[in-house]
Amino acid sequence: MWLQDKFFIWWLHGPRYGWSKFRRKLFEGGFRDKPLPEANSLADIQKYLGEIKWKRDLLPELFDCVSCPQRVWERKKDDCDGFSVLAAELLKRWDPDTRPVMVTAMVAPMKNCHSVCVFRQGVDLRYFDNSRLKPGLFVNYREIVDHLTPPHRLVCWDVVRPDTLEQLEFHVV
Repeated sequence: MWLQDKFFIWWLHGPRYGWSKFRRKLFEGGFRDKPLPEANSLADIQKYLGEIKWKRDLLPELFDCVSCPQRVWERKKDDCDGFSVLAAELLKRWDPDTRPVMVTAMVAPMKNCHSVCVFRQGVDLRYFDNSRLKPGLFVNYREIVDHLTPPHRLVCWDVVRPDTLEQLEFHVV
């Protein structure tokens, strides 16, 4: 196992979400009461996500931090996990039966690691990839991870509740 792989596994299964929770409390408290737009359809959600500009986390995010959705909406910029938490919150408010989660795939090379918002549509799964609602229906989270990662080498992946950052699943490949 490569040193980078060990780091990916340690980061995703360990400090990523603790750091994000700490950072949310320390720096994002002022965003919690900010309003989010009201979505009445998947098209509305995709339209709102289209107003967000993709921007890589840098300092003080410590290269990877999952912000609260209100911060993403207010600043109108974030990386893939910001898109994911905003999509999840809009989905949850529009239709709680969608049960959105954030799925993160850690792949080599590191610059291709990615998070998406996965949600239920009936018995199937669909996902938002940043601002794009991807076509296709999926049976399980692993199918989505396999859809996201080629041609890159998958190291590990997880499934997280976006509102609490509770890790529901963690897998090493």
